[in-house]
Amino acid sequence: MLERERHRLILKLVEERSVVSVGDLVDLLDASEATIRRDIIALADRGELKRVRGGAEALRPRHTPHLVGVPFVVNLETAIAEKRAIARAAARLVEPDDSVIINGGTTTLRLVEFLAGLDLDILTNSFPIAADLLVKARSRITLPGGTVYPEQNIILSPFEEADAIDHFAGRIMFTGCYGVGRLGWMETDPLVIQSERRLLKRAERLVVMADARKLRARSAMVVTPLERVDVLVTDSSAREEDLAIVREAGIEVVIAEVLPEDRALETAA
Repeated sequence: MLERERHRLILKLVEERSVVSVGDLVDLLDASEATIRRDIIALADRGELKRVRGGAEALRPRHTPHLVGVPFVVNLETAIAEKRAIARAAARLVEPDDSVIINGGTTTLRLVEFLAGLDLDILTNSFPIAADLLVKARSRITLPGGTVYPEQNIILSPFEEADAIDHFAGRIMFTGCYGVGRLGWMETDPLVIQSERRLLKRAERLVVMADARKLRARSAMVVTPLERVDVLVTDSSAREEDLAIVREAGIEVVIAEVLPEDRALETAA
């Protein structure tokens, strides 16, 4: 990753989290500790953030709820072409006048482009997805109640009381994931998992959208066993040994081919 790109992402992360540790930046940006420390010094010298012991702080820290996991702004920059290809293939599973649940994420965000011309009933916990759909699609959009988590751009509630989720019947649910493996669909934050399980109760079919990297990612927290997944949509770089685990569970596997237009989008970003 170029220095300019790292600096841009560091500033986004600091703005979202108020304080970010060097260790977190090393993991999220896949850079060395020495490189991250140099970046922080450079940004602090330019007056764009404050250096603190072990990390960096925003010039104007804010108090917002924080979730475990990679922030939305970082995920948005990864596997762009693969995510668009996966979304195009997943959108083909939608039927006219369908009722659809779309879980928040940077992969599911790509669905919006391919649902634009359809008349659908859509429930989503994602502000970016809802906003894009309102502009581009003809669908009726429903949002659940809860707390806004701006770092992940989703709405989550720790409560079981009835809200829009409990009154929605979805024929099909689309979700991204942290990882998919023999034990099932995995995430990293308990509150996210609780919310996703509530969404899942309202769906007849579950479609997991995961680029090839996610088939090798592992977490200690499982949203649902692999047997609850109906379809996995992934990209053509997925390894056969990873796909074999999914197929053995009786899950339909859809391989999305990355087109030149998808790569062009990645270059433009």
